[in-house]
Amino acid sequence: MKLSTFMQIPDTFDPDDRRRRQILNIILSFFTAAAVFSMIATFSYGDPFLEVVHDPVASQILLSGLFALFVFPLLFVLNRWKRAGSLAGWLFILTIIVVITISDTPRELSGRGLIVWTLPILAGGIVLPAQAAFAVALLVSLVNSYILIFILHLSPNPYPMAIYFSLATLTWLGMSIANNAIRTARNEAQKNAAILNGVADGVVVLNEDDQVVLANPVALSLMGNRLAELSSNHRVQQELRGRVLAFEWSEVQGVGRVAIVRDISRQVEVERAKDAILGVVSHEMRTPLTAIIGFAELIAMRSDHAVEMAGRIQASAQRLIHMVNDLLEHAQAQAGVLKIQKEAVSLQSLMQVVKNTMSGLAVEKCLSLKTCIDPDLPETVIGDGGRLQQVLVNLIGNAIKFTEQGEVCVSFEKGEGEWSIVVRDTGIGIPGERLPDIFEPFRRGSDYATRRHQGAGLGLSIVKTLVTLMDGKVEVESTVGKGTVFTVTLPLEKGKEG
Repeated sequence: MKLSTFMQIPDTFDPDDRRRRQILNIILSFFTAAAVFSMIATFSYGDPFLEVVHDPVASQILLSGLFALFVFPLLFVLNRWKRAGSLAGWLFILTIIVVITISDTPRELSGRGLIVWTLPILAGGIVLPAQAAFAVALLVSLVNSYILIFILHLSPNPYPMAIYFSLATLTWLGMSIANNAIRTARNEAQKNAAILNGVADGVVVLNEDDQVVLANPVALSLMGNRLAELSSNHRVQQELRGRVLAFEWSEVQGVGRVAIVRDISRQVEVERAKDAILGVVSHEMRTPLTAIIGFAELIAMRSDHAVEMAGRIQASAQRLIHMVNDLLEHAQAQAGVLKIQKEAVSLQSLMQVVKNTMSGLAVEKCLSLKTCIDPDLPETVIGDGGRLQQVLVNLIGNAIKFTEQGEVCVSFEKGEGEWSIVVRDTGIGIPGERLPDIFEPFRRGSDYATRRHQGAGLGLSIVKTLVTLMDGKVEVESTVGKGTVFTVTLPLEKGKEG
């Protein structure tokens, strides 16, 4: 049996009683060891046993030690009995009084030995309820008075009694404060534990050395023996034992870090299924839409009457295929399969291709499409030409869509170790409260404009994804009724000239 287990007390209904009995067990162990030491010290001088027995002082010490060695282990066993309550504590106090009485002569006890009587008073306040210190002080005073009056035939001395009761008062006051503080701390801990155990999410607390010091049952059930990995792993998401866990970290001053653990397996499964469906639907829709466009082109070549109808078919099909392309790009982005190529890109050619592609839309709305390239920019940069064109088409298309009059300006500008794509328009603008979520998927222009603006709301989300993959950033500034400015900033890597 381990020493810690041997010293433990069975659970009782009163936690204060259990704590006092644990302290008593420690004191009993200490006193038993002290009794053994005193007996060894008595024979340490090498005197024969009979001489030790016949010596009054040595015999008293020997008798006290034997008495303690007999009584204290019995009290230790009694104290571990669940129903013993304070019985072992009271017997311990009485034992101390008896040991003190037989260890010295009556005259020594009534003289310099008076200080020894404070020991049971202090012990009584610790191993018994705090108010028991007064009862022990009264018992010590009675024993002292008996020795003085009936053995030494002297008058009782009131001064030691006053000191005993003063000491009992101080002991009671100190232990009452300590007990109240312990109860308050225990109640607070129980309340916090109840709250922690009642939280639906897992909660893990790490100290400043990144060691796990606390985890609620939910966290234990989610992570099990992998809990210790949190100290060396600050992931936001992790797959563990067939589950997908999300972690939210926060710093707590004076404590360390707290991680909130959530099981998001179901959400991830739904997202993956949705993305898979988007991918399948996009592929399935693209084929018939391409056929429709081809047929419309054939119809347009047959007669003048069919040209108008074919034009409408082509416009509708183009709008649908653009939406399908956006859905497919979004599905690929969510699946993490979008790739960025590193190649030399001519900025002049890129701008010209985009202008040729988008000028038709601008002319239809009677808008001016202006382009500008900073002369300080190199002729070629390292990047993905196809993806840069996609970013420009989305941003310019968005600007034309939400601009009724005025112009759309596109410029390439040079910065310190970077270059920017800036798209400005004089359109309806975006309300300030909408700006934080403008790059979220499925946020359509009609959320803050009118229903006549078509689209699935994926263009800006795709722009954000592509720019992030190119190690860049995209920002937006807008004023309602005056226009919007989108700025894409990318690392400047010069391509080889010529």
